Amino acid sequence: MEDDAPVIYGLEFQARALTPQTAETDAIRFLVGTQSLKYDNQIHIIDFDDENNIINKNVLLHQVGEIWHISASPADKGVLATCYNKTSDSKVMTCAAVWRMPKELESGSHESPDDSSSNAQTLELLCHLDNTAYGNMACVAWEPMGDGKKLISLADNHLLLWDLQESSTKAVLSGSVALEGKGQLKFTSGQWSPHHNCTQVATANDTAIRGWDTRSMSQIYCMENAHGQLVRDLDFNPNKQYYLASCGDDCKVKFWDTRNVGEPVKTLEEHSHW
Repeated sequence: MEDDAPVIYGLEFQARALTPQTAETDAIRFLVGTQSLKYDNQIHIIDFDDENNIINKNVLLHQVGEIWHISASPADKGVLATCYNKTSDSKVMTCAAVWRMPKELESGSHESPDDSSSNAQTLELLCHLDNTAYGNMACVAWEPMGDGKKLISLADNHLLLWDLQESSTKAVLSGSVALEGKGQLKFTSGQWSPHHNCTQVATANDTAIRGWDTRSMSQIYCMENAHGQLVRDLDFNPNKQYYLASCGDDCKVKFWDTRNVGEPVKTLEEHSHW
């Protein structure tokens, strides 16, 4: 690997949403969502051929708005969820929806890299995650070991648990909990733990990290000042059930043991930018 030149893939628009397609076990595949105010946004399906060190791609149109977060179903490689900006009555709302890609793209048939995206296909809307009563969606996360029927979403100060029914064409709210405290509390990021029979979720809001039990929708741990500034993202170690990593605007990466949340296990300070 060290001898290989890096493989670079260029996007037509800016992007800040990326996810691996974990349901695809035969190929290395990522989904990238773009952000454009003027043009139809796109989801790029990127296949990395590690034997030949090349990238193949497909482009899907995401016509409803800028993509701020994207996540792929762990059980069905044709299904994904996006959080996107929508303008209505001169207000910008961040909504979330579940989509299906065209059947022929699920198996990874691709264009050659120099084909234009003018023949791009459109995603099929399966259902919206109705956030009318809860606020702007920050992210959506699927139950990692499940059948692709359960997911959580974070909307302003609400953690929402959804059940997908009728072939994912209907999303039913099965549980919710709200952050309580002074000021305008808002979730920024969340991750579902692959351990403990997928009954735990970790969330970030401001400088705090909290753990939640999805069975009772109650808080089970809290690192109140996990970072000196906003916590940007977090993730669980798939091989060690109590370990969690976080990164923040204080340019630090921290590793936590959720059984003892008083101090991080390790802190890295190699970055000079969030």
